[in-house]
Amino acid sequence: MPVDLPPDEVAAFRRGEAPAPMLDLLGLMACHAVGAARSLGVFDALAAGPLTTEELAASAGADPAALEHLLGVLSTTGYVRRDDGRYANTPASTAWLCSDSPTDYGRILGLWQAIVEERWAGLAGAVRSGTPAGGFYDWLAGRPHLSEAFHDLQRGLAEWLAEEVVSLAPLPEGSTSLLDLGGAHGLYAGAFCRAHPGLTATVVDAAVAERSEGPLTWRVGDLLTCDLPGGQDVTVLFNVLHGFGAADAAALVARAAATLRPGGLLAVMESVAEPGSGAADRAFGAAFSLNLWHTQGGALHSAETIRGWLEEAGCATGPWRALTRSPSHALVTATAPSRATLPERSAAGR
Repeated sequence: MPVDLPPDEVAAFRRGEAPAPMLDLLGLMACHAVGAARSLGVFDALAAGPLTTEELAASAGADPAALEHLLGVLSTTGYVRRDDGRYANTPASTAWLCSDSPTDYGRILGLWQAIVEERWAGLAGAVRSGTPAGGFYDWLAGRPHLSEAFHDLQRGLAEWLAEEVVSLAPLPEGSTSLLDLGGAHGLYAGAFCRAHPGLTATVVDAAVAERSEGPLTWRVGDLLTCDLPGGQDVTVLFNVLHGFGAADAAALVARAAATLRPGGLLAVMESVAEPGSGAADRAFGAAFSLNLWHTQGGALHSAETIRGWLEEAGCATGPWRALTRSPSHALVTATAPSRATLPERSAAGR
């Protein structure tokens, strides 16, 4: 959590009279301190009420003197507060860092800490050469606890957004088939099927086991090279395009459009860093885009760029709609042309 600086200190940092990188150093230290506190169960112990250092140390199985140093960092960075010799969680920690909070952001923080510390090594060389390191999913596969956190994050986001996404993507009348490209967990496809009885969905992803459950069928396939079923009433690309560079993302949009029947619906939902976002969202969007490029060869593609790909594929596009549940995400729907054809160019694998 950023240090709560008074206005005169903020002004000094902005004028260059104080070392602005010091704040980034504090953030790095705070990130590690939060990770240690979560490992010790500090936030969960304080969720039951304020505790002295000795009481908290007994709960955490920690040395009281050493724990006091850790609590000092957590206190000055806004994660705990100290009143009358007892420590308590701040509202922000209660909301985001306790294991029973609706969004356990501590797992997200730990995942990103590992990504940045391990995968951003060599960033300067990659930028110098223009060649990203890549290999993100292979790296993730070798770290089961991080892989679990990553996939839980994807599922949690889908569970949070699915209802709104379905409401913003009205299906063509009489729709019976939906194709979900890259939606491994099947949560978006399942939400559409629940909202539209009689609809069946096929989920195509490289990292799934082939199976069928109710109206959903999962198929293994590389999105850029595998055969895709045609004649679909609806095809969706949700949080997928950012994993690809521009050329492959454009090819994937064209392939998605080609799966539709005449008049079918193509829905695209993406993280989009737009000027209308808040300062924190814009900063994270820039860092996320850098991470996508360096670890996957992808990028946050602009709304207008994606609209251009849809139009190149012959689709008539509607407006982009920012999601109220996540302002950094936006959805656009497009109608397929009367005749959809696959692009003639071949696309490289992911």
